[in-house]
Amino acid sequence: MAAEQLKIHFIFSETDNNRTNGFCMLCQKNYKDKTGIYSNFTKHLRRKHKEEYDELFNSDDEDLTESNVNRVDYPTTTEPTSDKVKQNRFNMSIARYLIVKCNLPLSIAENSGFRQFMKDCNCKWTPISSKKLKFDYIAQLTEQMKQNVNQVLNEAKYITLTVDGWSDRKNRSFIGVTCHFINQKCEPKAFLIDFVRFKSPHTGDNIYRITESILDHYNIKDKVFKIITDNASTMIKAFKFGLLVNDEINDDNDNDDYQIPLHFDTNTILHNVSQHIADHDLEFMDIQYNNDDEDNDNPADIRLSCFIHSLQLCVRDGLKNASYVPKLLKKCQDVARFSHKSLKVADLLEDLNKRISKMNVTRWNSEFLFIKSIFSIRDDLEQITSLMDNPVKFSKNDFTVLEEMIDILEPFHDISIKCQAETAVTASLVVPSVVHLISHLRDIKPSISLCIKLVQQLETSMQLRFSGIINRLALVDGIDNSAFGDPVYFIAAVLDPSFKLFWVLDLKLSTQMEQRLKQHIIDLIINEMKKDLSMSTAKSTNIANSSVASSSCSTPLRKKRRILFNYDENVTNDINDSSTLDPAVQLDAYLNDL
Repeated sequence: MAAEQLKIHFIFSETDNNRTNGFCMLCQKNYKDKTGIYSNFTKHLRRKHKEEYDELFNSDDEDLTESNVNRVDYPTTTEPTSDKVKQNRFNMSIARYLIVKCNLPLSIAENSGFRQFMKDCNCKWTPISSKKLKFDYIAQLTEQMKQNVNQVLNEAKYITLTVDGWSDRKNRSFIGVTCHFINQKCEPKAFLIDFVRFKSPHTGDNIYRITESILDHYNIKDKVFKIITDNASTMIKAFKFGLLVNDEINDDNDNDDYQIPLHFDTNTILHNVSQHIADHDLEFMDIQYNNDDEDNDNPADIRLSCFIHSLQLCVRDGLKNASYVPKLLKKCQDVARFSHKSLKVADLLEDLNKRISKMNVTRWNSEFLFIKSIFSIRDDLEQITSLMDNPVKFSKNDFTVLEEMIDILEPFHDISIKCQAETAVTASLVVPSVVHLISHLRDIKPSISLCIKLVQQLETSMQLRFSGIINRLALVDGIDNSAFGDPVYFIAAVLDPSFKLFWVLDLKLSTQMEQRLKQHIIDLIINEMKKDLSMSTAKSTNIANSSVASSSCSTPLRKKRRILFNYDENVTNDINDSSTLDPAVQLDAYLNDL
């Protein structure tokens, strides 16, 4: 039937491989289809010659029988428009849930097994190419997400940024900028607003320019409260003078022709990303590897150091400077390298249900996990080392050192895990964490026999890298230029109901020193509160000898708890019933609301 109708506009001829050639007399072009099938010719006529198609196939619409009328009155879901909607819905689901949510490669759309699976789900599904999936559906999702992010950022009042350097397995560098804020529902939110290919030179000026351009694009530059970076010298230099400065920053290593490849155009993004980059292929990177441990925070600056990064540098300082530790770690690394090459050792570890972790300088806690994995197989180490060409011998003292190292470093590991939460407030953890580690190193000394040097090195490193916090705890003047000297750390800790001033008890100070420290912290908070209050006259902020100080110091000292951030809250005091808006009174009531 279709062949007879189409002969009006096509000249058909048989070709090889069981195919039919059709020459269109309307546009003078050849089209092919399988012998006995004329769908390609029909589609061509419908798409390119609409009038001839309607005249050919719809000329007898007025002569429809009653059964045909009934069929037209109740259309099925297999109409072309419905099929197209379903096709788009399937493709959008593939892009949203498989490519984006499951992080699968775009090439899965062209995989024969995946296409057969989709055919089983919907026999009328038309296969889609990875290119079309990328430029049509992924691009649409990207634009929608950008609009949503822009809308949410416009509603945010204050924003804190994290600027990180990353590198993939091909050693290509990237800059990631993430914004953190509290939305109108008082929920913590975090958005990765850009991830930029960062070509050399990796100077502070270029980092600054990239960050500033991203902020200008989203129009959130004036909303930035703080910027968190690692301790690389280039990061420190990039934000040394904040954000509101002249674009022309002198840098001897700067290249005037340096172009900032910002990912604001969706098509440009998708065109440039020719190969899939899995998230597990990326690892944290210090932008400049020399002098990467400078900790020179200034409270007047907008930049703050990453707490966990500084904490890991403390651990590495201790392990590096304790003379006996590097030698023991060398033995452990020899065993680890051999275990990753030997099939016999691999089978032995599998039977023991054990594994030896790798020590990676870019992975947090890698040293602790590595030491712990070696110590867990101490009973079988001799059997493993006997298979080596040059067997490594572990003495009894070596195992004692490993055990003591685990006891010493475990709180560092626990705190770093605690501070990596994405949907919880972590700024309030900094001061209680430092206090916890100080008290831990102080209290563990009597039980340590061989690792006293490690404890001392950790204490020295913490005093250097967290000098701002430690000096403020000791009520030392002139801490503005010290590392972590920003008062925001103390303000956040006290205003967190989980901590308040309970962590002061771990310092085991005298009654007088404890009261002075609490008064100093309270003054910091009140001064900050009064900055936001439009009060014509400032009331006295001195609440020395207040019930806040007396309430905590009246609690008897208890034995140190090994549980992280576990404080004794069995302290009772009357709450101040005053309804005044004086910040001192409000803070007093809050701290006594136990």
